[in-house]
Amino acid sequence: MEEPTRIYTVFTSSGLFGSTGTYSFHHPEQKVLTNEELLGEISRRCEGVEFVGTTDMEKREYVVANIRARQRSLDGVLYFGAPPGELTGLDLPVIAIHPLWSQWQYPFDAYQGKRVLTATLPIIPDASPETFSARLDGIAGKIRLLQLAARLKSLRILCVTDVPALGLYEPTAAQTAREGRETYERNYLANLAALGAEIIVRPQDEMVSKMQAVPETKAQDMAKRWMAEAEGVKGTNETEIRKSAALYLTMKSMMREYGANAVTTEGYGVFMQYPGGPIPSQGLSSSQLCTEGVVATSETLVDSLVTQQLGLWLTGNAGFNGDYIVDRENGKAYVGHCECPFNPYGDDRRVPYVIRNLPQWPIDKQELGGACVQVKLPNNEDVTVAKLSVHDKKLSLFSGRTVPGAGLFPGWDDILCRTKLAINTDADALLENLDWATFGNHRVVFYGDHRKEFKDLATLLGYEAVEKDKKNLNIRKGD
Repeated sequence: MEEPTRIYTVFTSSGLFGSTGTYSFHHPEQKVLTNEELLGEISRRCEGVEFVGTTDMEKREYVVANIRARQRSLDGVLYFGAPPGELTGLDLPVIAIHPLWSQWQYPFDAYQGKRVLTATLPIIPDASPETFSARLDGIAGKIRLLQLAARLKSLRILCVTDVPALGLYEPTAAQTAREGRETYERNYLANLAALGAEIIVRPQDEMVSKMQAVPETKAQDMAKRWMAEAEGVKGTNETEIRKSAALYLTMKSMMREYGANAVTTEGYGVFMQYPGGPIPSQGLSSSQLCTEGVVATSETLVDSLVTQQLGLWLTGNAGFNGDYIVDRENGKAYVGHCECPFNPYGDDRRVPYVIRNLPQWPIDKQELGGACVQVKLPNNEDVTVAKLSVHDKKLSLFSGRTVPGAGLFPGWDDILCRTKLAINTDADALLENLDWATFGNHRVVFYGDHRKEFKDLATLLGYEAVEKDKKNLNIRKGD
């Protein structure tokens, strides 16, 4: 059971500003909410949160000292009033609420560039009960995002690679060009630790030896389950599917052994070139784990993994991580890989999938290398595409709508990656704002419009949200 999120609560006023009782005299039927009632309305909307502090007015000069003394045991601050610079300068996310009619707004503002989300809550409830309830729900939603940010402190990533700690695929040469791999990785790991996450690196030999020790009957049972659930099998066979099943069971057992709750392995090309002979594809293995609610990213893509983990907590689904292409002339972005959750909506709804061979193998060796998956993802749906850069403390974001790829290119299902999405979006802006050096060449697709939540989450993490589908982004930043 997870520990509750601990939020220090501060009130800097109480009741109507400068009240002499005139308002209540003229409107005796109208409720003026107390601090206790305000907090009660919020807390009953928030599960798993411990609000610490007091509902009494707290003098500003004591607030920062009190929070600083407890900082290591806190996950964030709920501040009724204008938080002082000494507070926003602490390494804690803040939800600042302007208590309308209890104090004047100055100097309360948007706190851009700070780890602060803002809201307004009147102590005289809105004439519309729906409006007042929506305000409270909105604050509870921001607190939920703070909870998600705090959950990163429990993230333990098992990374199976022979190139510690981040593996072979990313960081790319473009990402490490400025400072070199060693310095890049040192800064990356420091930023990952600042989020509270931990990475546990194990060699591929260990995974392979444990995979080879998996009882054949257990692997066979999993393989038969996949084959029964699948819409079909193309270019591979039961023997290869069974090999990927053994890898799936090994990934689960290694996570248990090392106390990890997410996993990433090398894969595909690196697996093909393993000195002891090809490692079977993790495509099916990762797809199954993600469907079960365990983030299992291929190619040791830790940025993608952290993005997927946050997305899983936010949307209920780990998202579809894949290589990223912008096609300006077609007005499209494409994302493709050989694994994907079978439940893209994050609930019990499943979509069809076909078990396939890896596309990298030559035509005379297609039935080798384990099995991957072609997931038939829904079209005509809104999606949010995201990617964290832990090293640069940034979040890439854009929105779009999925369209059938088969209408764009013949033989769509057989081009490169087995699972692909075509997305209608502002490709001109995406191309203008491409930044391979910061975000690498993978992106994560989440079904639904989650743009605002991701932006707010980035703010609470202290990350810059970069909306890639907005033109003249670099010019505006320089203004």
